[in-house]
Amino acid sequence: MTKQSISAFGNFFTNMNGVQDKFIDYWDHVSARFANNPYVVGYDPLNEPFPGNPARDPLLLTPGHMDQKYLAPMYEKAFEKYQSHDTNQQMWFEPVPFPDEVGFLSGKVFPVGF
Repeated sequence: MTKQSISAFGNFFTNMNGVQDKFIDYWDHVSARFANNPYVVGYDPLNEPFPGNPARDPLLLTPGHMDQKYLAPMYEKAFEKYQSHDTNQQMWFEPVPFPDEVGFLSGKVFPVGF
């Protein structure tokens, strides 16, 4: 929850300086290397993604908004790379934990934005 961490996630999801493009390039390389490997059953591109930079865009704290605006497009790019090397490969993905999955406001849990 530091200013630097929040800023870094915001830059990542808005592709500041092409950082997200490099992330997708990484998954292109990894999925090419492990294509058709029977021991690889799928990929999880980003575990528990942080909701970008809500200080700059407070709408990111609206349930489902971050998923639709930033995560789904990024996941689609990663999935295209996986599939370009191995059409049988699966991808697991998850929404941002907060505000989608973490119960708040008396334990309410909201649907994700996918």
